[in-house]
Amino acid sequence: MRPRHFRGILVLVMAGAIIGCTRLGRAKDGSSAMRPPATARITNNGWLDVNVFASISEARQRLGTVTGQNTHVFTLPERMIDARGLRIHIEPIGSEQSYQTDLIALGPGQQIDLVVQQRLSMSHYSVVDP
Repeated sequence: MRPRHFRGILVLVMAGAIIGCTRLGRAKDGSSAMRPPATARITNNGWLDVNVFASISEARQRLGTVTGQNTHVFTLPERMIDARGLRIHIEPIGSEQSYQTDLIALGPGQQIDLVVQQRLSMSHYSVVDP
C-alpha cells in the first residue's frame, strides 16, 4: 500500500471514530443532554445483611448487598425506568422472609428511598427528587 493511500485511510478512520464518539453522549431525541440516572437508596436498619433486587415484569436483576445498620445507593439500569414501573425486592441473608415494594413509577433523576426495618413488614419506601 502506498503511503498516500495509507494516510487517506487513516484520516477517514480517525474522522469516523471522532464522529462516533460525539454521538454517544446524545439522547435519542437529538439533544445533547443525557438523562440523569434513577437511583435506589436502601437504608438497612436491621441486623442481617440484605440482598437487593430490582424487577420489571418477571425479569429480576440483583443490584447488590447492604450490610446491617448501613445505607447504600444503587444506580438503576436505564431499561428499568419506564411507565410500567418496577419493584424492589429485599431478601435478608440467612432468613426465609422477604420484602417487596408495590409497583413504583419512577422517572429519570428520581430516587427510591427504601428503609428496611428489623421487622420486614414495617419497612417502607418513598420516591423523591433529590
